[in-house]
Amino acid sequence: MNEELISQIVHRILSDPSLQGLLYGNSSTEGDRANKSEALVLLNYAPDFPRVLKSVRRRWGADYSLNILPSDQVYRVKPDLLAGMTWIGAEDALAKSDWKKLILPACSPNTLAKAALGIRDNPICEMIGRGISNGNSIELVTEYLGLNAQTPLAYRELYEGYIQKLQSYGVIVSATLEAGCPFSSIPASFEESTSPREEISFAKRFLGDKQAYGFPEESRILVRPGTVISPLARDTLKLRRIELCIEKEEGSR
Repeated sequence: MNEELISQIVHRILSDPSLQGLLYGNSSTEGDRANKSEALVLLNYAPDFPRVLKSVRRRWGADYSLNILPSDQVYRVKPDLLAGMTWIGAEDALAKSDWKKLILPACSPNTLAKAALGIRDNPICEMIGRGISNGNSIELVTEYLGLNAQTPLAYRELYEGYIQKLQSYGVIVSATLEAGCPFSSIPASFEESTSPREEISFAKRFLGDKQAYGFPEESRILVRPGTVISPLARDTLKLRRIELCIEKEEGSR
């Protein structure tokens, strides 16, 4: 068993939500948490977790104790949490009915559409559906939908319609993670540059799922001939729209 595989196994075991209290010494902060209302952060995948988590803590951490419910994709990555944040499993999140705040800091197109249509086929969508049904305070951020100036207008209007539907349910929609940026319309909120893909040379002889999640989304990865790429890593690269290229050997044409 190679060292990288062992490291991944240990990381995933130690990242289990049931161990977070021991890992982060929650007993020392229990008094602070008791003085705050409980908020549930429904965390979809984002290419820049450190920024997302810092923004969430800065925007809501002073008023709420932040419990992080990861999507399946996030659970595989398990980014490091900041002080004042705690992982929570789906079973515990669903067992609690009096959440004061539900927060979707990186709302995905899939989650947005399901929430607007009332589809509740996974824990995150179930929590949103329950929150809407119970009249809970819900806030979602739209900057990670991935729509841009090249997206066909009709497709952008489809998602804008979903957002307006959620607003009619009482959901607060923000254009960015920074406070004071309410949603106006997708064309104004999602203009993105058409800069070329970031190109990265990968020199190691094995590319696994852990490395695949470490590359910037929509980048181009250059690997040497003979590099072993795990099937799971290939799936992850495809999911994150990362182009994989084989470098030419010196002297070849």
